[in-house]
Amino acid sequence: MDFAELIAQVTRPDPPKELALQLLQRSREPALALQLFAAASQIRDETMGKTLWWSAGISSMMPCRVEPLCTYCTYFTVKSFPLDELVASVKAIEDLGIRHLHLSGGTNLAGYDNELCEAVNAIRDVSSIEIEINLGPSLTRNGVRRLKQLGVASITSSLETFNPEIFAKAKPGDSLDARKALIEMCQDEGMPVRSMILVGLGESEADRIDHLYWLLQFPRLYHLRFSRFMPYRGTSWEDHPRCSPWEVARLVAVARLLMPHVDLGLAAGNSPDDIPLWYAAGGGNQVLGASVSMRQGRVKAQPGETVIPVTDRVSLVSRMGHIEQFVRGLAGISARRVRNCAKPRRSRSVRP
Repeated sequence: MDFAELIAQVTRPDPPKELALQLLQRSREPALALQLFAAASQIRDETMGKTLWWSAGISSMMPCRVEPLCTYCTYFTVKSFPLDELVASVKAIEDLGIRHLHLSGGTNLAGYDNELCEAVNAIRDVSSIEIEINLGPSLTRNGVRRLKQLGVASITSSLETFNPEIFAKAKPGDSLDARKALIEMCQDEGMPVRSMILVGLGESEADRIDHLYWLLQFPRLYHLRFSRFMPYRGTSWEDHPRCSPWEVARLVAVARLLMPHVDLGLAAGNSPDDIPLWYAAGGGNQVLGASVSMRQGRVKAQPGETVIPVTDRVSLVSRMGHIEQFVRGLAGISARRVRNCAKPRRSRSVRP
């Protein structure tokens, strides 16, 4: 089949899974991938527009209580984020003009219902910032209902990999079934859902397509993020190859054809350097402009970052200026226009 016709077939409602897999496989060839990227970007522009909007993240919210810990990760959390420092961090984020917040860090299969509700209540006492929750399968149905009543915007359940054998190797103390069940539970309860695909753990392209097609059944899914595998020294995965940004971009483009109205974002393992290719491949609208975590000692700014002290042990790291530079390079617009454009979803935005 001609590649342009293949794109057209996958863009139609309920395309066969085999065609989507063929599209992903054939897009390994750069010339064909560029055709795919152009089609995906056009769909993004028509369904979601071109406006990028800021989000911020606070990690290390709750301790990781899975046993054993994930074998590829060095960012496991051992203590909870104190509520007073959480509130101070939210205020610092709002001072940057950001009105959207992602809380993450630490999984407990027994549940973190009470702890999460307490944290959200503390934020709500001082702010109306939009809140998303991502602590793995750490919520019961009652917890989902309570967070919905508190006005939480969405709950994230990141499957990471859809291959059960690879999941068990990478996350031996976690549960793929529990993560799937949380998505199903949120769908039942009318709670918007976010998820994440970790690309490059060793899954096949067929696994990646199976993952997308499983997620397609959930109308509440509005945001899907893509993480690019990064090997960390001292883990059992340190010799596993780093995932190529080309692999992520091709999968994002196929996902855009299958999920025209879903915000397709970048997650851990990516950097501002990945933004132009992600955007060209039909990526979505949300950009992580700043992040907070508890670290001992003074945080040193990396190139392109601004470190804002919040408390003696908490800092807010902003990459907004660096990202704005990348967006201006992509679109050729002035810094002033970047700062003063519209605010979709109550969030300060940048327009490419």
